[in-house]
Amino acid sequence: MPSPSHPTASPVAARAAALLTLLTLALPLACDRGGGVDGQALPGAGDDAGQTVLYRDEWGVAHIYSPTIVGGLYAMGWAQAEDRPTQLLHNLMIAIGEYASVVGEAAVPSDLRAHMWDHYAIGQRRFAEMQDPLRAEIAAFTRGINDFYVAHPDDVPEWWRGRQVDEAMVLAFGRLFLYNWSIDEAYEDLVRSGVRPEWERTARGSNQFAIAPERSAEGAAILAIDPHLAWEGPSRFWELRVHAGELVGSGVSLAGSPYIGLGHNRDVAWAMTTGGPDTADVYRLKVRNLSGDSTADQQPAPEMLYDGQWLPLEARTVELAVQGAGAQTHTLWFSPHHGPLIAQQGDEAFAARIAYGDLVTLEAWRTFNLAEDYTGAVAAMDSLTLFPQNVMVADTSGNIYYQRTGRVPRRPAGFDWSLPVDGSTSASEWNGFHPASDHLQVLNPRQGWMQNCNIPPDAMMPESPFQLADHVDYLFSGPGYGRERAGWTNQRGARAVELLAGDDSVTAEEAMAYINDVQPYGAERWLEALRQAHEAVGEARYAEHQHYDAAIDDLLGWNGALQADSSGALKFDLWKEQVFAEENRDAGAALGDEIDQLYLTAVQRREAPEIELDAAESGLLVDAFARAMDVLVEKYGSLQATYGDRYRVGRGEQSWPVGGGGGRGGTTTLRNMGYGAERDDFTRWGRSGQTSTQVVVMTEPPQSWMYLPLGQSDRPDSPHFADQAEKLFSQRELKPTRWRPEELAGHTTSRTVLDKAP
Repeated sequence: MPSPSHPTASPVAARAAALLTLLTLALPLACDRGGGVDGQALPGAGDDAGQTVLYRDEWGVAHIYSPTIVGGLYAMGWAQAEDRPTQLLHNLMIAIGEYASVVGEAAVPSDLRAHMWDHYAIGQRRFAEMQDPLRAEIAAFTRGINDFYVAHPDDVPEWWRGRQVDEAMVLAFGRLFLYNWSIDEAYEDLVRSGVRPEWERTARGSNQFAIAPERSAEGAAILAIDPHLAWEGPSRFWELRVHAGELVGSGVSLAGSPYIGLGHNRDVAWAMTTGGPDTADVYRLKVRNLSGDSTADQQPAPEMLYDGQWLPLEARTVELAVQGAGAQTHTLWFSPHHGPLIAQQGDEAFAARIAYGDLVTLEAWRTFNLAEDYTGAVAAMDSLTLFPQNVMVADTSGNIYYQRTGRVPRRPAGFDWSLPVDGSTSASEWNGFHPASDHLQVLNPRQGWMQNCNIPPDAMMPESPFQLADHVDYLFSGPGYGRERAGWTNQRGARAVELLAGDDSVTAEEAMAYINDVQPYGAERWLEALRQAHEAVGEARYAEHQHYDAAIDDLLGWNGALQADSSGALKFDLWKEQVFAEENRDAGAALGDEIDQLYLTAVQRREAPEIELDAAESGLLVDAFARAMDVLVEKYGSLQATYGDRYRVGRGEQSWPVGGGGGRGGTTTLRNMGYGAERDDFTRWGRSGQTSTQVVVMTEPPQSWMYLPLGQSDRPDSPHFADQAEKLFSQRELKPTRWRPEELAGHTTSRTVLDKAP
């Protein structure tokens, strides 16, 4: 197994606090696996047994030890607030619809959507109805957050002073983050109809694969967990290990959320990727009187037509405090049958309905955390509270399991549910929900492995058990996958199939290499096309072009990997950028269709047709290459500049070179990142993509490795602000999680006893 890389001693300074007994202890580094560290007890044992203790390792990651789940969740709330003191509160303000009071006018649309879906009010109602143990656990988590801020008033933002986090805020944040997938589905139905509301889709993606023991060199199942989201904001993951009663494991959560979101416990590991069944719809309504100030006195009440009768629309008035602009009043309108109105055109309005109503999801996450085998994860999905996802599970019994989960309405036939449907008739009403047993799922597929990198179920593996003809289309996948919803894959999915199908004895090291692979699938066909174009027209056309002639051999001899230190990788990237530039949009797209054969070669395992270029296509490729080499020299000063000279991972004022593609012009790799706009120095810094990559080997006990793209802490003066960016992420090297006390011993840098934990 890999050894830890680049360890750095990074003590977290202990703070005096009225609510705590702070005990900071530099522990010896030699580990005695038989019972302690140079005579010292293991973490969570000895004098610490029976106490709630927060240890930190050399990466600043929280390791929580407590005799009870409530104690562990208290410590989790405390540690999240310590690491992310401002972001945690930002997340909650977004969820309750008060973010504009912090950042101003730009957050008004976000606040209105939070009120439109009523996240906070639903959180209040559901917490009031909630029973123990879930109620007590959420309360303990919330109390841990508040106790940290009381003990550390300097960490409380001015705009939060005088407030406390309450349990309903935590539930609201869960709704905000998880149900936005379905809300976006509704908006996409509207966009497909030609109506473009004021809405910005959240960029999401992910990778996952599961390997059965018979294809694992480790003699146990392997699971790769690789969500791709924004590196800042609500989706910024937070890393933890926990040993708290029955709650034991390793993984990530979000600042403001309890439990392990993605990761593993002692028996089960779980991963999720974006993409799933269709869980939202838009209804086209015939309305009247919905214009101007419809709430003013003596104005006719807004109404909608339903089964031949005019019914009143429901109104909700929202008061927003807007930083720098004072108070604003907005009126939100709702169909009594369908949900909030999200757009209007003349006498038509559009109402969005998501399948989750007033549900919250933390109980399902608790079930994942306490699962004893894959059936525990199935039980979580049986609740129909999980958002639309591809869920993969592996357990220590050797099972690998997949379900395309979500809360899916039973839809009547006769409507195109990928577009807004007629809301003026009860004939389009949902007929309850599909049980989880209707969802696409497989246990231990005969191939011995499976992957899903945001692709349809038929592309998960060659000879997939899932074919669209065998399933209801909206259970097979949402309409965002296209009208056909099947028959295609992407570069990440194609590369995953290529790697996993070709390896019948996957090691832990190979699994980590695969999830961090930087080879764009199909690059060799583009290089062959360029070679043909060069021989056909390029040699003559650019014989006197210094940069073209000096660079062509470097690219044609490139190994096909977007490595940070590769000059060929940067040439490929800039060339593909020019091929798909705006002036070549249609011709470039047509040429891409001819060269790229992802589904044919990866999923169907067939030979791709030979590339045959006409003169115009050859000219496009060589002209794009000549322009790209001019750009390369102009911006980076040398034809020997490398991929990492352009693409960086950075935070604050520092950055480091990275390898891996971000999807522009067919340069996507499994090691996936989205890059920001070009900076003044012509670099582009990662801002999304791999957020918390994990590999888990399901031995007894499990072994796991992971990294974050930046660092554990949001504090610029912390050694853990960007240490993982520099020493792990830039190097494509996952660190061992040290989630067990025997592994953690000798690697702690601080110890804090939380003596107010329940």
